[in-house]
Amino acid sequence: MTINGIYSLATGALMNAQVGISVTSDNIANADVEGYSRKTVSYETSDSIRYGSLFIGTGADVEEIARHYNYYIEKQYLASNSESSYWSSQASTLSSVEELFNETDDYGLSTAMDQFFASMTALSEDASSEAYRMELTEYATTLADQLRTLNESLEAAREAADASIADQVDDANVLIQTIADYNASIVGNTDDAVLQDAMDVAVRELSSLLDLNVIYQENGQYTVLTAEGQTLVDGTHAYTLAFEGPQSSQQLTASSSFDGEIYFDGTGANEMTIEFVTGGAADGSATAATFKVSLDGGQTWLTDENGEVITYTAGDYDSRVEIEGVSVWFGTADDSAATATSNVTVGDEFTVEPKSALYWYKTTSDKVNITPYADSSSDSTGRLSGGSIAGLFQARDQSITAYMEEMDAFAKELIWQVNYQHSQGAGTEHYAYAASVNAVNDSTIPLGSTQLTYADKLSTGGLSIALYDEETGDPLGVTALDFSSIVPPGISSFDPAQHSLDDVATAINATFPGQLTATIADGRLSIQAADGVEFDFAGDTTGILAATGINTFFSGDGISDIQVDSRILADSGRINAGVVDGTGIVTSGDNTNILALAALADADVDLDSIHSSSTQTFSEHLHSIVAKVGVDMDTASRSYSYASALAVELDTLQQETAGVNLDEELANLTRYQQSYQAAAQLIQTANEMFDVILSLKD
Repeated sequence: MTINGIYSLATGALMNAQVGISVTSDNIANADVEGYSRKTVSYETSDSIRYGSLFIGTGADVEEIARHYNYYIEKQYLASNSESSYWSSQASTLSSVEELFNETDDYGLSTAMDQFFASMTALSEDASSEAYRMELTEYATTLADQLRTLNESLEAAREAADASIADQVDDANVLIQTIADYNASIVGNTDDAVLQDAMDVAVRELSSLLDLNVIYQENGQYTVLTAEGQTLVDGTHAYTLAFEGPQSSQQLTASSSFDGEIYFDGTGANEMTIEFVTGGAADGSATAATFKVSLDGGQTWLTDENGEVITYTAGDYDSRVEIEGVSVWFGTADDSAATATSNVTVGDEFTVEPKSALYWYKTTSDKVNITPYADSSSDSTGRLSGGSIAGLFQARDQSITAYMEEMDAFAKELIWQVNYQHSQGAGTEHYAYAASVNAVNDSTIPLGSTQLTYADKLSTGGLSIALYDEETGDPLGVTALDFSSIVPPGISSFDPAQHSLDDVATAINATFPGQLTATIADGRLSIQAADGVEFDFAGDTTGILAATGINTFFSGDGISDIQVDSRILADSGRINAGVVDGTGIVTSGDNTNILALAALADADVDLDSIHSSSTQTFSEHLHSIVAKVGVDMDTASRSYSYASALAVELDTLQQETAGVNLDEELANLTRYQQSYQAAAQLIQTANEMFDVILSLKD
């Protein structure tokens, strides 16, 4: 080999060592940088040359600078990271909600409720005591205030979840676009390790928000989909996610001629799929079209207590139906109050999403709902199932909204039970005038078919009213309302399926002519006594008084507006501790009705909500709800701990491949340094040989 050959070998070795030192230095400098993947240099022997009958090597060349990354482990990590983030977002959200249900000996709903019923017991021991009446009013106000405050706090938690979802959807869209931009840059630069690292960091961040399926293409690009198959990144194209408010949509059959629209009012956790089982008009008539409802995208349908699929009659605004706390009706395309003029067809489908939801836009105008179903046991095909966004949806819909619905059912039943019993009694003063608090939507239709919150509580029975001489207080008699003059149906007792609020007013006027005058204004019933006459209510088995809000203790129809009736707040004598006896007398100090009210504390009551149905005492119901909150929080925390541990383990396995080991890098640095020194020594040797040759010429 010539001296030039030695120079060439030494120079190549020197450059190879420099590359090794440079790569190793880069590893050391980035050892603590998140997402950096270790690089190593690979060498290959250069082609040999023939020298006589011998083949002499020409050194080595840098083959590649390899990036160490295990994509098989990374796929597993992405799935575990999504699962961990899913439970983490639930646990952090529910942690703040759990605080709302914390109880102490001096504060909390259970304490307020116990004090409320205890003050009734105290009043029963001295029904004429003004102090006890004031105490009951104060404890009732405290209970109502705490129920409303809890509802407001839960609503704030739900709004906070919505805000977090909106922010995270924005973050996801930025990451989706970023990955698409990286895809555009990496074509033709497949060996750009820095770009590859940046791609994987972005994908990891996106997997915290959404459950992903990543396909690694041969050209270096990533195709990113949700676990359920919605494409997020395809080459350089980025798809869009959108968090949008409540809305409805329709999927009509090819033969359908319906040109109207479905409308709804109210919010709820459950997306509703409506499918028509009979065709016809959507006007609420006896021959109107009927439909069934699913809360899981058509996998199952709502059934009654006998397991039979429930069918609902399609109607206009005045004959709207309530489904899972949401009112649904049909109208024209441009007027929700107008009756639809075209018919629906069997198989026509409508979707009502009474909450803010997540949509994947296939195109700028074609979107798909990918919001997780509120019921986690439902088949999640096509729906988001992992990542912090899905976790927030579940915390909002399956937990927070469910708590709100159950607490609303609790408050509704408390209002009804207390008001029904309270309306059976009488206070310390008679009425000259009484008016209902709750209005009906139509005073001409049967009360059982109105939009009254407690319309379903009404029953066939009688309502009695006692009259008194205003000046002397002497009873003038007790008489039950007579509906027999009302045609149809011409029966004496009240029937909620037959009699309207107008009929109730007519019956009062017919039963007490010249003594009481009943009128209807804005859907509310008012009763005015004639001069010199007063009245009291002497028993009501129909529920009319409690449903319309006459002679009641609480006002409001749920947890959001429950409060002590303003008439009682103004005059505690309106607390009905006693009852009217058969002769019309209300005995001073009578505690008959307040004892019955106090007994409600130990009575089993039915509590039906969208998510549960049980028969327990009020206290047991409340404890069950509090226990559910605790169980949900515990489940989320334990699931997060498990998923997080698995994600950490998989990340550790990835780091064994991609992470920088400083001890190993220092050893490599020493080896490359020695190689560099040896190559430099080889050059020096070649120089000395060249000097010797030059000296021979002299």
